[in-house]
Amino acid sequence: MKDLCIVVQRFFPKYYQKSLLKKPNLSKPLIDYLSTPLISQNTLIEEIEFLVLDFETTGLNASKEKIISIGYTVIKNLHLLASSSRHLLVNPKQLLKEENVSIHQLTDDNLQQGVSLQNAMDELFSVMRNRVVVVHFDKIEKNFINHACHHLYQINRLPMIMLDTLQIEARKMSRFQGYIQGDNLRLFTLRNKYNLPRYKAHNAMQDAIATAELFLAQVDYMGEVKSIKLHQV
Repeated sequence: MKDLCIVVQRFFPKYYQKSLLKKPNLSKPLIDYLSTPLISQNTLIEEIEFLVLDFETTGLNASKEKIISIGYTVIKNLHLLASSSRHLLVNPKQLLKEENVSIHQLTDDNLQQGVSLQNAMDELFSVMRNRVVVVHFDKIEKNFINHACHHLYQINRLPMIMLDTLQIEARKMSRFQGYIQGDNLRLFTLRNKYNLPRYKAHNAMQDAIATAELFLAQVDYMGEVKSIKLHQV
């Protein structure tokens, strides 16, 4: 059944989205999101708006850990819209582990002021609508989005198009050098490779902006930007 769901989502996305709209108790932002077709793979990338996203979480396992902050920014006409950037704290309804505080520089008091997971996801659905999502290392954002959708709305897989700057670079590197060391694909390492300025890590919004700048550099490297379609990225 799970495999069938994946096939339907991949090859019949409109049908899959329509089927999800039949589920009960969906929020209005989610209904609006599911009612909007995904961007065509034949769309020129200069015509696409991209939502560049970063999560900070209490760990890597989406089924056990929590989202504690969300950062995002928007790319339009292949330009970063700095005014669109946002940093959202999410209340995990539990105390942080000591390593969470040291890594993310967030405290329990900070997160007590955060929004609920449902409110955070509703904002995310609103800003994801009619956009392509960009992340660095998609296993985090994709798994946590899907787990949140399952927890809140019994939706196992949210229909979305997500580009991964890590995978974009890995494909390019594999063509030229074969073996790839994992450290060579870290966000700060790739930014250095493209001569992008250093940034302060471990703030979700700053990481989203850093990822957006990397994505634009990767696209520029591809050349003939005006003729590149989504499926070619």
